[in-house]
Amino acid sequence: MSTSAVTSSWNRVGSVPPTGLTDARLQLHHAAQIAVSAAISYVAARPDDSHTALTWIGTLRALATEPITATHRFRIALRMEDLTLHVLDEKRVQTRSFALPGHTVAEATVWLREVLAQAALDPRRFTERKHYTIPPHPVAAGAVFSLAGGAEFRELADYWSNAAGVLASIAQATDGAGPVRTWPHHFDIATLISLPGGGRTIGVGQSPGDDSYAQPYWYVGPNPYPPVAGLPPLAGSGHWHTQGWVGAALPASDYVSATDQRSQVAAFIDSAVAACRTLLGA
Repeated sequence: MSTSAVTSSWNRVGSVPPTGLTDARLQLHHAAQIAVSAAISYVAARPDDSHTALTWIGTLRALATEPITATHRFRIALRMEDLTLHVLDEKRVQTRSFALPGHTVAEATVWLREVLAQAALDPRRFTERKHYTIPPHPVAAGAVFSLAGGAEFRELADYWSNAAGVLASIAQATDGAGPVRTWPHHFDIATLISLPGGGRTIGVGQSPGDDSYAQPYWYVGPNPYPPVAGLPPLAGSGHWHTQGWVGAALPASDYVSATDQRSQVAAFIDSAVAACRTLLGA
C-alpha cells in the first residue's frame, strides 16, 4: 500500500453530493483573494508566484498566507467551515478575526487595511489587483457572503484536509517533490514532482472543481503533455482527461461511495504517477 494511503488521516466525504458544492467553492475562492491581497502587497515576489500561495493549517482547518513581516510577523488565514478571516501570530494563535457571512468583500477589505495599518505597513503598497482572474460570483459585485447551513463549507474543509494529508505524505516520500500549496488562481492544492534531468514534472493535486469538472477531483498531470493515443489504464476508477489539458483525473463522484475512500484515492495516485513517469521516460 502506498505511503499516501498509510500515513495520512482521512475524513469521509460525500455527505453533501460532490456536485452540490459549487456555490460554497466559489465563495471560498473569492474570500481567499482577500487574504491573498495582503500577500501580494507585502510579501516579496518570487518567480514561481509562490508568494501568493496559501498553506493549509490542519489544526485551524484554514488556508493561510505566507508570513508577512512588519512590526511583527503574522499571516492572514481563511477558516473554511465558518467563512472567517483570522490574523495569526508567529505561533499560529488567532489575534483578530472577521466573520464574512453577512458582509461584503469591501467591508472585509476595510478590516484588512486596519490590520495592516496596525502592523505599521505602508498603506500605499496595498493592492487588491491580481495578475489573474477567477470565476465570477455575486460577492465580487457587492453581494454579501452567505454561510447558509454550513454543510457545504464543512465538506470542502474535509476535502482540503484530506488532500493536505495525502499530498504531505507524497511530498515527504518522493524525491523531487515540492511543498504542498494551494494556488489562489485555480484554487487547487498540489505538489509538483520534478524529475531528474530537468524539464519534466508531474503535478499531483486536488481541485475543488472548475470548468473541467463541477465537483472536487484529484489529478495527476505530466509536463510536457504526452500523446493521447495509447495512454495506459489507471487504477482506482481514474481516467485520462484529454480536453484542454492532459492528465489523469478522479472526480469525487467516482470514489465517495467506496468503503475505503482513502485507499481508492491512493491507488489512483500511485498508478497515475507511475504511468506519468513511464510516459515521460523517467
